[in-house]
Amino acid sequence: MRINKPIQVFEYDFLPIGSMGFEKAHWEALGKYNDDHGGNFFRLTYNGVKFQQYVGVIQVGNITIEILPKIGKEAEPTRNKDDWQQVLIDMLRECNWMKVYTHQKASLQFKYNSILEAYLELFIKECESLLHEGLIKKYRLENGNCTSLKGNLLFGQNIHKNLVHKERFYTRHQVYDRDNMYNQLLLKALKIIPSISQSPLLKDRVYSLLLSFPELSDPKVSEATFDKLVFNRKTSSYREAIEIAAMLLLNYRPDISAGQNHVLAILFDMNDLWEEYIYRQIQRHNIHNWKIEPQEEKYFWKQTNTTRKKSIKPDIVINSDSKTIIIDTKWKLPEDNIPSDNDLKQMFVYNEYWDGMTAILLYPHAFFKEAPLFSKGEFHSIPDLNSYSRTIGGISKTIEMHTCAVMKISVLNADNKLDENTGKKINDYIKHEIFK
Repeated sequence: MRINKPIQVFEYDFLPIGSMGFEKAHWEALGKYNDDHGGNFFRLTYNGVKFQQYVGVIQVGNITIEILPKIGKEAEPTRNKDDWQQVLIDMLRECNWMKVYTHQKASLQFKYNSILEAYLELFIKECESLLHEGLIKKYRLENGNCTSLKGNLLFGQNIHKNLVHKERFYTRHQVYDRDNMYNQLLLKALKIIPSISQSPLLKDRVYSLLLSFPELSDPKVSEATFDKLVFNRKTSSYREAIEIAAMLLLNYRPDISAGQNHVLAILFDMNDLWEEYIYRQIQRHNIHNWKIEPQEEKYFWKQTNTTRKKSIKPDIVINSDSKTIIIDTKWKLPEDNIPSDNDLKQMFVYNEYWDGMTAILLYPHAFFKEAPLFSKGEFHSIPDLNSYSRTIGGISKTIEMHTCAVMKISVLNADNKLDENTGKKINDYIKHEIFK
């Protein structure tokens, strides 16, 4: 069986009908899927689809579409997109949005045909491991005929079902077996893989798993199903597999009418991914014992005589020796290295509310640079002054002008791979230029 190569596009690209195997039937299936999800992921036009800030993979019918980070296009439009496929997978792993254990990394080095295959491979590995360890058993209540009286006798049903067979008892009783929600969700997710995977190897492994699973109930699945699951000492080993099962089941839309143009979308907001990646990088390389907090929240407005409030949350707050640095990540390239008015106003407010002297707007760099590029700018409350007086709590204090730096950090290293030293470069800059 020939495995079709995914259609690879970048954020905000336009994919016309009739291009690269993308046909009207695929376009119609995407439209139905997008309507079901609030129209957030992409925008349909009369002759194609316009992608938004979401990256990841969409499978519709017999085609797979990968949406890659737009910085790859802005860096080198003619470059091999497979490089950026691997960059995206590595970013997802770094953020634990694609779990990879140390002992698995050796077997995960081969080139995936698509990002979807990478997720399916991880899910299948988890299910194989759980089967090897033994699927968990739990107690559940079951109604049915028994040859001995156990549990609670259901009089009405017993009379109806056992009028002739006096030796039987229709009861509600406890059963201790593997037919529980954890195992049911894994089996339900495994069953859809043969219809979405184009890999014969993965399909063979799934069929082997399906033969090994016991017969289980088929649950109806919603977000509430996964919210109710509790992971304790007994079920903690299921967590990774259940997370991927949720991705597959909640984002899968079968084509009931034709059975050919199902849709599965595993998509991530690139702004959120970039923010999470930078936070984890800074935290990983934190050798200075800084206090680093993501999404620290403060209220800055409250409607009079109500409980309605507005809050602000910078992406990253770093504290060291009573000094505070605010970092806000932006997944875009500023024109002429000048931030937008809204970005600067946002950083000014952050400095004021967190008593910070320096804020950093952190952007990705489209090309490899050994050191981050940065430039500083001062906020001027009073023109041409380096400080000004302000009355705080009835006491006049001299306030120094705080600043906002613009930093551009390379996504790639010299080998065109995801730069694993991004956090070290940022921390070194902060240490030597700000916390000096």
